[in-house]
Amino acid sequence: MRKTEAPPNKATHQSKHGMVATASGPATAAGVAVLENGGNAFDAACAVSFALGVSEPQASGMGGQSTGLIYHAKEKRYFSLDGSSFAPYGFQPHRMPAVPFKEGLSASTLPSTVAFYGYLSEAYGRLPFKDVIAPAVSLAKEGVPVTPLIHSLLQKHRSRLIKDPLIERVFFENGEPLPENRLFKQPELGRTMRRLADNGWRDFYTGETGRMIVRDMTERGGLLREEDFAQIPVPVERPVLSGHYRGYGIHTFPPPGAGRVLIQILNILEQFSPQEIDPDTETGAFLLALAFQLTLRDRKRMPQNPDIYFQKIEEKMADKAHAKRVRATIAHIMSDYHRTTGHSAPKTGGETTHFCVADKDGNIVAVTQSIELVFGAKRIARDLGFFYNNYMGAFDYKDRTHPYYLLPGNRPWSSAAPTIITYRNRPRLVLGSPGSARISTALTQVLIRYIDGNRPIEQAIAAPRFHTSDKKNLQIEYDRFDKQTIDTLSAVGFDIKKRKPYSFYLGCVQAIELPHNKNNRYFKGAADPRRDGTAGGPQKP
Repeated sequence: MRKTEAPPNKATHQSKHGMVATASGPATAAGVAVLENGGNAFDAACAVSFALGVSEPQASGMGGQSTGLIYHAKEKRYFSLDGSSFAPYGFQPHRMPAVPFKEGLSASTLPSTVAFYGYLSEAYGRLPFKDVIAPAVSLAKEGVPVTPLIHSLLQKHRSRLIKDPLIERVFFENGEPLPENRLFKQPELGRTMRRLADNGWRDFYTGETGRMIVRDMTERGGLLREEDFAQIPVPVERPVLSGHYRGYGIHTFPPPGAGRVLIQILNILEQFSPQEIDPDTETGAFLLALAFQLTLRDRKRMPQNPDIYFQKIEEKMADKAHAKRVRATIAHIMSDYHRTTGHSAPKTGGETTHFCVADKDGNIVAVTQSIELVFGAKRIARDLGFFYNNYMGAFDYKDRTHPYYLLPGNRPWSSAAPTIITYRNRPRLVLGSPGSARISTALTQVLIRYIDGNRPIEQAIAAPRFHTSDKKNLQIEYDRFDKQTIDTLSAVGFDIKKRKPYSFYLGCVQAIELPHNKNNRYFKGAADPRRDGTAGGPQKP
């Protein structure tokens, strides 16, 4: 690995009473406040989510969807909470557009995030819903600072965002993005959340808020109608997808998410020694790049919809025997590399956000939530203040047999993979990341540095990172890897795409390490230096 500048100063925090790790300082503070005021991890997760919608509006909010992995300590139960959105029920497949819906109100599926947290609050929380949404209401009213990241994203997407005067009014000044550190207030968003606090979360679907969304959709070319909102998208509790890696248990998100990608990659890597797969070496980077490429190719070739296939059927991608076959393919590729190049191959033997919450009772919540691409549909809901999602672009538009073909009421494909790691049947680590297809590859690199490299979680997160697509594209934090590694990856045929150190593109892993022995009684939170994340925990029981 090349020597390069130290990572930005991001918080790593310890507490005996619980922990919150998010991609936003105000959201972390909201979660900590709820824990300190008697809430549990489920209450704090609700507070974090709505606060993120205020302080990180480019990545998530009430207009999107959420997927979570949960450990309920009292019941000793792991489960996934699938809060997928739905395609409009009135969509007519015979009118399939030539180009996927990507922008504008027609790109939005039925938002499900509010239903996700309404359910979580009612089923598992301690505090009234109005109390967990209160911190976000205050943030919207009082304002949050424009971070350098938000400013840069506003600048990057300026030409498309200012097409909507509602966005320009809140986030721009004289046609230019609000400057860094300027407080921006969102009164309409605050009023919307206040209405939900007063009338209950169902108001978003069957009350005044729902009627306002339908009116906006009808007048501005959206596809969602009253019958869509009558079908409240209550999240579905599903079994987790489980595996193991070098004695650690892996519990992750099943289809429609991409936890099976993470498990297949780890299954492949487990067949090599920890030294061989060190991503900071030429050998390790080569092996990881091939494992990423072949696994993502498998996912594309073997899509699976949870509403069509039973979850308890053993999936090929998560099977150890299948990983052995992929490992043989990797060995063959390396042999070809040596034969065709004359070089000695290394020796062998979207924008989304993620947060984690854990409370003193042992409850754990890991949620990946999104409005799909950065700023979603690039449109704000009139008089409501949140960005619409553009998940209509996440469906398949050509293959009628594809599980995620665009049909009325179907769920979009997702790359979310919130994950809980156990050791000796006890939770040890909870983590996740945004980043679309880069989610599973980012999590893999963190986990092998943490498990195989025995590195502190904050170092494993901050370490150099790269991503390989299902084809030959390889995105890499170029200046953080040595020249020999770059040359090897290029020689074997990967198309190298340079990314800056600590690249926004390569994910943003948030993690919490749980207390696991008598000598370690602290919760430890770690935030990724690639975005605006922080970690914090209660200072009192």
